[in-house]
Amino acid sequence: MDQHPAIPPRLLRTAGPLPEPGTLPQPYPYETVLPHKEGFVERGGVKSWYAQYGDAGPWLAFAPIFQIANSHMLRGVLPYLSQHYRVVVMDLRGNGRSDRPATQDQYSFDHYYADFVAVLDRLEVERTAVVGISATAMTAIRLAHEQPHRVSQLFLVGGWIERRMDAPAVVEAVQQNLASMRADWPAYLDEFFTICFTEPHSTKPYEDAVRDGWSAQGAHVAMGLAGWFGQDLRPQAQALRCPTLVIHGDNDQRVSYKQGETAARLIPGARMVTVGAGGHLMPARDPVAFCRLVREFTGVQPPRSTWVRAMARKRKALFISSAIGLGHVQRDLAIARAMRAQQPDLEIDWFTVPPASTYLEREGERVHPITHRLANESRHFESLAGEHDLQAFFALRTMDEVMARNFMVFADLLEQEHYDIVVGDESWEVDYHYHENPELKRQPFVFLTDFVGCLPMEEGNEREAWLCADRNADDIEHVARYPWIRDRAIFVGNEDDTPEVPFGPGLPVIRDWTRRNYTFTGYALPFDPKSLADTDALRARHGYRRDEKLMIAAVGGTAVGAPLLRRIAETFPMMKRQVPELRMLLVAGPRVPREAFPVLDGLDVLPYVHNLFEHLACADLALVQGGLSTCMELVATRRRFLSFPLERHFEQCIHVRNRLHNYCADCAVRFRELTVEQLADRALQAMHAPVDYRPVETDGAVRAAREIVAVMENRHWAAG
Repeated sequence: MDQHPAIPPRLLRTAGPLPEPGTLPQPYPYETVLPHKEGFVERGGVKSWYAQYGDAGPWLAFAPIFQIANSHMLRGVLPYLSQHYRVVVMDLRGNGRSDRPATQDQYSFDHYYADFVAVLDRLEVERTAVVGISATAMTAIRLAHEQPHRVSQLFLVGGWIERRMDAPAVVEAVQQNLASMRADWPAYLDEFFTICFTEPHSTKPYEDAVRDGWSAQGAHVAMGLAGWFGQDLRPQAQALRCPTLVIHGDNDQRVSYKQGETAARLIPGARMVTVGAGGHLMPARDPVAFCRLVREFTGVQPPRSTWVRAMARKRKALFISSAIGLGHVQRDLAIARAMRAQQPDLEIDWFTVPPASTYLEREGERVHPITHRLANESRHFESLAGEHDLQAFFALRTMDEVMARNFMVFADLLEQEHYDIVVGDESWEVDYHYHENPELKRQPFVFLTDFVGCLPMEEGNEREAWLCADRNADDIEHVARYPWIRDRAIFVGNEDDTPEVPFGPGLPVIRDWTRRNYTFTGYALPFDPKSLADTDALRARHGYRRDEKLMIAAVGGTAVGAPLLRRIAETFPMMKRQVPELRMLLVAGPRVPREAFPVLDGLDVLPYVHNLFEHLACADLALVQGGLSTCMELVATRRRFLSFPLERHFEQCIHVRNRLHNYCADCAVRFRELTVEQLADRALQAMHAPVDYRPVETDGAVRAAREIVAVMENRHWAAG
């Protein structure tokens, strides 16, 4: 095992504390897709891991990359590509799930090539497109030369075409390089990937790459690198006859742009795409552009399509609703209904996943069939949650695989069908990738959100503060450079609901910036509070007795709130002893099993309650997690409640509490500060506390709809 020196400050600030050397990132290699087949090929006692993702379509094989990386590097592209191809990946000996031989003779270009061919043989791949990234471009060229019948298209991405060792200066530089890898592996990783990612705001791909490299050892990777030296594939390149696409960044500091130019010049008929201002690892830094180049060059298209003449097209909107919980989709449906009231002929398709899609279908809405290809962001957040704890910023930061896959599905839909407008409620994937790929915008886009700005939660955590500021700066620069991406940006609330704090050091104040870049519509309720004012009628409708005290505990449609629900269930017997007429409804959501809670007289546990706001409107007390939608609905119906914001959740702890304070309704309680007994006492006290909330505006959905329809009508510039 290598003796690793101290971690460089830049690496520690960006990638954070590293696990034990040799630890693979988890989940490995991908979060949102499982292999159709996987296994190991063995050659000379060395096992190499491989996998096939996707079970239909043409083959697409990624030649195994240099040992400083592994298959995890493709997390931004493979989950999507496997929906259209049978994709082959493998870990090269020395990293990933493959063996790490201990001697130099086991690391050679011949071994790398033979390992790749063995995987293709095992999977019975007769003909495939082949992608070679960086050094492994030479493997791809060799395969296309020695087995031309097997290669349908060739992609060389930031690739070497030769790594000759015929100059003393080159030999000396290589020896120094190898010595650095063995002597100070953390410093080498920092330097290597800093050079790879020259694009601004590349902290996340840098972090992923460092962790991929950390899963290997410097000594093994040094032997692996040595195996690539001395190769010259220029003669073979000149003999190729397969369609070839060379992709190379003109700011690639790892592999000279001249290498790409040489390959494009030598390979007959090769096409070259220059990535302007691009660095070394395009699939990791610009996954959307890479996937689109692959789809275009291989010519993979839907088997059937329809083009409708312009004047025969129905007026249609696509509504993207965040599926984290159910609050967003209920307000989105209220906005959508208000849009239909203003545009009676408007058809609306929905783009979301469970539990939001389930709710919409129950309400008679059309969820587009393509959404079955989406990754579920709720599962991502659940996987990162602790006991009533969710570091929301890092949950968002690590959602990049989900975002890339889902945006590409969205882009597929927009190529297949025409929409007059796209409305996205916290559709971060569409907003981000539209700004990174502005040429893809095909129709008006309206962006909605109820918070602006990621804010650090951990005092003294310089990494969190720095990365939050970097993400905010990226968003600010996007909007400044491409203001036309968002035809309208709607803040679902009022100006004073935004915090009056800066985005970060040297960045604007959130409220000032939001005022300049958003329109405010007030909160959008999914109901008229007047219709729920008769609590006796509501109780009769839903089967609650007038003489019982009704307490409802709910945490949304994910499993993140399970610890809070269990704690509340523990308090119920204590409260029941003090208030015999107490009845508690525990809404566990579809992802928390009923068996997780005790069977008690007066305690009802349900997986789902449709239009829960009607039940909350007649409750004597609600115990909720701290999300904005449920809290605002309780304020609007003037019901008593306690909220329990998730620890380290910047939106619930800062943005939501700031807004509730404005409505004189900040009822937040820290989950960890109360024992079961204290929670019972606090809840019973709150059940009888006076209510003096500020009224919630009732026209927010209509105002938001009016803004959206105005974008569709495109008459804001007209005289009248």
